Amino acid sequence: MSICAENIAFGSLSQGAEPRVAYLTGYNARDELGRYFEGLARDWEMIEYKVNHLVAQQDRVVMLGHCSWRNKHTGKVVSTPKADSWRFANGKAVEYYEYFDTAQVHAAVA
Repeated sequence: MSICAENIAFGSLSQGAEPRVAYLTGYNARDELGRYFEGLARDWEMIEYKVNHLVAQQDRVVMLGHCSWRNKHTGKVVSTPKADSWRFANGKAVEYYEYFDTAQVHAAVA
């Protein structure tokens, strides 16, 4: 959390559309991000997180990769391409947005 600016703009492609993973949504403050990480830790077990490419230009870094997670309640596995877009200012992350297969996530919690 210390790499994040206090007013980080944090977003997830899911945007809280599935009530069982409502924490996969947007946040506008570092203090709110705890809900995101608490939900992940409570509901998911990470199987794999693979970084294939890191692309940096000026104040932006984009990660292209793949990740797999197991839902702790249903046992279903999500295996999806993953893209993360970061923007930095004054040594802190000021913007983050994650992209993944939301349909798989929603199916895994059902």
